[in-house]
Amino acid sequence: MRDYSFGNFLHELRLRSGLTQYQLGLLIGVSDKAVSKWENGSSMPQSSVLYKLSEALGVSVDELLSCKYHSFEKKDTKGVFATKKQLWNKAFDAMRERYGNPVPIEIVNRFLTEQAEMQNTDSIVYFDMLSVLSSAAKKRHDHVMVKGGTGSSLVAYLLGATEINPLKPHYCCTACHRVVFDDSAADGWDLPPKECICGRAMIADGHDIPFESCRHEVNHGSHVFVSVSPDFFRPAVECIEDYFEEYTLTRKEWEADRFITIKVSSESAEGSVAVIAAEEYARFQTLAQATATSFDRIPFASDEILREFQSGSTDGILEFHTKYMKNMLHTVRANSFHDLIQIFGLCHGTGVWTDNAGELVAQGCPVGKVIAYGDDVFRHMQEKMISKGLADTGFAYAVMENTRRGLYAKNGIPHDIKMQLKSIGMDDWFVDSIGKIKILMHKAHGVSYVRLAATLMWYKLHYTKEFNEIML
Repeated sequence: MRDYSFGNFLHELRLRSGLTQYQLGLLIGVSDKAVSKWENGSSMPQSSVLYKLSEALGVSVDELLSCKYHSFEKKDTKGVFATKKQLWNKAFDAMRERYGNPVPIEIVNRFLTEQAEMQNTDSIVYFDMLSVLSSAAKKRHDHVMVKGGTGSSLVAYLLGATEINPLKPHYCCTACHRVVFDDSAADGWDLPPKECICGRAMIADGHDIPFESCRHEVNHGSHVFVSVSPDFFRPAVECIEDYFEEYTLTRKEWEADRFITIKVSSESAEGSVAVIAAEEYARFQTLAQATATSFDRIPFASDEILREFQSGSTDGILEFHTKYMKNMLHTVRANSFHDLIQIFGLCHGTGVWTDNAGELVAQGCPVGKVIAYGDDVFRHMQEKMISKGLADTGFAYAVMENTRRGLYAKNGIPHDIKMQLKSIGMDDWFVDSIGKIKILMHKAHGVSYVRLAATLMWYKLHYTKEFNEIML
């Protein structure tokens, strides 16, 4: 007898995930014909593939077999924390709206990976809160920057919590939603202009940021840090408190009208939002008003902008105006935006450049290949592990975290770790480098600052008078 209940439930889950039968089969290692038989009730999946099927579709094995949604986690019964399922659906719909239906397998896979990591956490609630905060700021022409690894999440990007797209470099058409991944550039901002087959100009984006780089933040609770313009400080605090109005909020004001921490206590977990007023953001608002040009509409990813950074003409450009950064730009030529992002990371880590990456670059190693972020440690190892047939990334994640926190620089790299690194083919320079690093920042954080710096450079080139009066 055919089991239509399982088939119908599987069909519903697959459509909700935006997968074709072929794509689902590809994810779990079976043919599309096998998936078709499961859905029409003529056969059932073997027990060996049930776990893979549950992971791919974001449900438990028990939910699959019972053909019902349920959860064993402790739930909140009120407010935004009770709507996490709706927020996941909201993110999923945003993915289909941007990337079409069916969504390309590379993107669906990333979404489902993040969902598996975060579905039992409150992260998506804080992502949604950040999107509300960002929308409120834009209506006032104010500025918000989210610090840390939020930009490492595709879900955060889809919800509007960050402007940083963590996918691999790609083109996307806003008209027909066609997506083309392109590995000819290390960063999406370096891809040349491309016209879609429908005739529209495609958007180039993607910074190849692994979600694993923010896994530790997800696993250690929801703690968000944002910078805002001084005029938006109090409205931002009110916006956050309104969002979490049904919960116990504890405010700790470190500096009046400048730095505050809001602790959010729900039935299932606790989180916090730290808000700091950044004085320089007020000048950004003045610059936008003086030129009648909004920050979020600036075509900053261009050759003319890159040439200005190459020339070292960075007076008035946030984070790039220091003597140290100018010397770095003189020493290391940024031939691409990827290089510029790397240079930023090299300047803001500890034990990263001096007696480390600086020596490698002097010896001819491209700046795009050295370790500037924790993400670089992970990516270098991931490539080697995949070539060895190792799909799981647990080892790469552990080494990345120990490097980022400076444990190898403090205690040395254990002999067994060195042997394991050698067994997957890691080069001597890599092992030597991670043993010197004390602090590494998130690549997403670096990308955010380079985006802001490139935007300011556009104003400097196109509205020189106003820029000099306001920013210098």
